[in-house]
Amino acid sequence: MNRQSFALLLNKYLNGQCTAAEQKVVEQWYDLLDETPTAEWNAAELEEQLWQKIRKHTRGEWLQPTDVQRTFSIFHNRNRMVTIAASVLLVFGVVLAFYFKRNIEPSVAVHTPASLEGMMQTTNSTGKAMKIALEDGSQVTLQPQSKLHYPEKFGELSREVYLEGEGFFEVQKNPAKPFFVYTGNVTTKVLGTSFYVKSIDGIKKIEVEVVSGRVSVYEKENSSLSKDNQTNGVVLTPNHKVTFFAESNLFVTNIVRNPVIQTPKIQDTKVFFEFDDTPVLAVLNKLREAYGVDILVENEAINNCLLTADITHQTLYTKLDIICAAIGATYEVKGTTILLSGMGCK
Repeated sequence: MNRQSFALLLNKYLNGQCTAAEQKVVEQWYDLLDETPTAEWNAAELEEQLWQKIRKHTRGEWLQPTDVQRTFSIFHNRNRMVTIAASVLLVFGVVLAFYFKRNIEPSVAVHTPASLEGMMQTTNSTGKAMKIALEDGSQVTLQPQSKLHYPEKFGELSREVYLEGEGFFEVQKNPAKPFFVYTGNVTTKVLGTSFYVKSIDGIKKIEVEVVSGRVSVYEKENSSLSKDNQTNGVVLTPNHKVTFFAESNLFVTNIVRNPVIQTPKIQDTKVFFEFDDTPVLAVLNKLREAYGVDILVENEAINNCLLTADITHQTLYTKLDIICAAIGATYEVKGTTILLSGMGCK
């Protein structure tokens, strides 16, 4: 296994995509370390120590690299080196994953209210989505085979609902009365925004995707904790999602499958993504502003390339496909960051 395959398998492990055999291999890597890693470890040092330990103990006998990252390109360079910035992002995620996996006992405890007495319950037994209007003006689009518990009238201090399955929430803003969605042992807290919540395979995997606004997603160790006592979680912004793996108590963040434009003035400007000999630096800046996602370049010379294209009506990933094809580059999604790689231009 080479250095790149090593990093890719770690990322596959973090995203819960490993086979049983691969998971065992990754967890054996941890056991090679002389001491327990913590979140304070330097990311580069951790990666180097793991890699040197692996090379020393395995003598080159490893699984073949697999397709771990979602990679979009017309020109594929198998020997591409990852930038220092991207490596830090990846390995820092590995540090946190190891920290939580080795220091928190696996648990699939469910956060449930002391009593659902007095709450209304709606179950969608149909084959299509169902709209539910809450008393504060918020709306929930409940997907088939899903269930929502909610009060006829919210309390004075907060708005709380309990979801089983999948729902899309459009929450009315009210800073004085935050909105809480409880799904299994995961709590999603918002003031006013729109987002998806989905539980997969019961409560073993829970996903939250943000369409607008900001949400806080966190785990509770038990139902006796106060709402703001967050033991493990993340804050999400538009076009980002988090997946919670209950058995390992891990939150893994990523970019949503189909990012949408966030800036209203850009949505109303039809020619905003029409370029004529425009430096890629300016093109990427406009993409960052429009979609609210981090886009990095492996080689600063990429910013010097010029682009002539109209990519107004394409999705973000198709826009990037076109840009990369025009300048002979590739890109890949690494967690919440998009990394462009290539020779660049003088």
